[in-house]
Amino acid sequence: MKVQRFGRFRKVRGGALSGFTLIEMLVVMGILAILIGAGMTTFSSATKKAQQARAREVVSNVATALEAIYQRESSFPRRVISNGSRDGEMTADVAYELAKRNAMTLTYDSSTKKTVGADRCGILTPWGQDTVKRKGNKGVSDGTAVPSGGTIRDHRIHFAVDTEGLGYVNASVGGETLKIRASAVAWSCGRDGKIWKYSDGLKRDNCYSWSRQQVEK
Repeated sequence: MKVQRFGRFRKVRGGALSGFTLIEMLVVMGILAILIGAGMTTFSSATKKAQQARAREVVSNVATALEAIYQRESSFPRRVISNGSRDGEMTADVAYELAKRNAMTLTYDSSTKKTVGADRCGILTPWGQDTVKRKGNKGVSDGTAVPSGGTIRDHRIHFAVDTEGLGYVNASVGGETLKIRASAVAWSCGRDGKIWKYSDGLKRDNCYSWSRQQVEK
């Protein structure tokens, strides 16, 4: 049977038109599946990089805010000292001390002396913030699971400060003690919710406010 091709259709003997063959349709679907898969991979990779950048920014902001308070007041607030001698968690009451001094852009309630906000920005990693946004501020607790790994408490920002004016901070990072040249430092887990030892965390996605050059060996 003689077949002539005309664009998307074939004209066969007798003038009838037929569509694509099954093989041609499968080839097209296969190509579309590859393109969609590549697009999703690229999007996922871009999202992870953006979240990682946000996490580094939050950690850096916490350390900068603590250092600014120390330089301005020559001391740290009592709540900061009591919570951040070696490995403190950025709780709502500690964040309040930063907020009321305008060291960080945080919303706070002067009556309860705690920060407020549905995402707990400045206290949690981006993965923890996103979980709070989805569930609502009253729908989560420290034990609420974060889809990427860990719980809300695991995704709190950690910090340590130089309480004696020695010019360095002794910080316990994932069970590893570090001596860091700074008046205040901050760090956090990555998307898996785990705080690794510093030497391991560098290879993973833990975030730190200091550079390797600041760590004394």
